[in-house]
Amino acid sequence: MRIYINPHCDFSHGWKKWMKVEPALRCQYRKFVAEQIQSPENLAAQVERAVKEGENFFVAAGGDGTVNLLLNALLGQSYHNKEILFGAMGLGSSNDFHKPFRSESLIEGIPVRLDPQDAISSDVISVQYKNSEESLATRFCIVNSSVGITAEANALYNSRVPSIVKAKRVSHEAAVIFSALKTIFHYKNIPSTLTLDKESSRKVNVSNLGVFKNPHFAGSLCYDTILAADDGYFGVNLCQDMTKLEAIQALARLYKRKFKGYPKTYSWLAKELFLESERPFALEMDGEVIRASQARFKILPRHLRCCR
Repeated sequence: MRIYINPHCDFSHGWKKWMKVEPALRCQYRKFVAEQIQSPENLAAQVERAVKEGENFFVAAGGDGTVNLLLNALLGQSYHNKEILFGAMGLGSSNDFHKPFRSESLIEGIPVRLDPQDAISSDVISVQYKNSEESLATRFCIVNSSVGITAEANALYNSRVPSIVKAKRVSHEAAVIFSALKTIFHYKNIPSTLTLDKESSRKVNVSNLGVFKNPHFAGSLCYDTILAADDGYFGVNLCQDMTKLEAIQALARLYKRKFKGYPKTYSWLAKELFLESERPFALEMDGEVIRASQARFKILPRHLRCCR
């Protein structure tokens, strides 16, 4: 087992959490190698070296961004002759990849997915997007992706804006709520074209678009869509053409896990989705945000073996 630690996650508390859990981890899992992620750009090289050394069990120790980073380092390579196993330790602030949390999967209060005997071939979402340089790129996500308010709020949450930094000192949830409300106040709906599976394209004004395998996102927010890790579909939840007040009401409902059946909300299960806009938009993938003008989401069924 090779564990890659992000010491800077959870407002730089990641290393302190690791030091707390490491002794108990040594008792329970005696044979493992742990190393810090040297840089996001260098992780692929770290993984490649481990594969050459015979490693096939990789663990992301950090938040959802660290999960995404390791996921892309693995899937960006061609290890077809290897049976890769993917695990995680939740050292971050939200840890949506681990939700819903299970008491039997906690070590020193830290959620973990480390049992190779309890693993499943899980779906992955491939996202091909046109970036700000108008060139095509592809990334993978395993928790969720979003466009609109959630993506813009994530970008704000990850920023060094003084008001956000102060909110983070209060709590993670306070920072999430403040980021969402601040985003809604300034947000303008995105005129877009959306194509779902083989259906005809439709014009939509995107307030928020969620494409996800796990309905949990951004702390305590949660959709009411039921999905299995290996069912071959992702969930699609759209908020269309909402006013600021309607967006705030939708946000409040998500704290109660209520989304479907309300005005200006739409829900589907799909295998492919294409979104395009003349106005560049924030595209979030497992908490990491880039700018894009189009994005094609595609399900990759049972693409990665994950500990549960």
